[in-house]
Amino acid sequence: MEKLMDVSRMDNYYEQIVVKKMSTNKKIMLVLGFVVLILCIVFSVMFAGMIPLLAFAALAFVGGCVYLVYYIISNSKVEYEYTFVTGEIRVERIKRRLKRKKVCAFDVKAVDDIGKYNDRETGQRTVDISKYNLILRAENDDTDPGTYYVIIHDKIRHKPAILIFSPDETTLDKLRPYLSIELKKKFLNIQKEEKLYQKKQELAANA
Repeated sequence: MEKLMDVSRMDNYYEQIVVKKMSTNKKIMLVLGFVVLILCIVFSVMFAGMIPLLAFAALAFVGGCVYLVYYIISNSKVEYEYTFVTGEIRVERIKRRLKRKKVCAFDVKAVDDIGKYNDRETGQRTVDISKYNLILRAENDDTDPGTYYVIIHDKIRHKPAILIFSPDETTLDKLRPYLSIELKKKFLNIQKEEKLYQKKQELAANA
């Protein structure tokens, strides 16, 4: 009863915004898009000078290329919003800071597992996501050692799922009291390993 009262007195609301890192493939597409745009402008100007009747068509074609590059850039701006409310976490994806889409919602008390998505020492995945039917992504960068995974019961689809996300220290502190005893122990071990690694890095930097 004492522990339940301690949890209820905590600050029960927190929001975290995570900016999605642009993938290498998207960066390549963006560079190629700019190259194609420049080539289209050059050839359109050349053909428009040679054949005046094609000037309007060339202008429309360039406009289409400009819009295509703009579309790629604007759709690359993705953010995730994590909202913690009294033991529940809701995740939304935001595109161009305009369009919102619900990713998932879950009770932290019902989380089946939690852990680091990548092993900091080896960089290898710590969990096989292929065995899950519902994979939800809301991370900054899936190669970042600060990326976590949680096995949840999604309230939106009413299905079990694995969520890959990038919680900050405050988000982690908010969800920890609501975890089961077993997961609290695992979570504390993860934090101890993280602090030990950081100390090693500091000592190596100062050596």
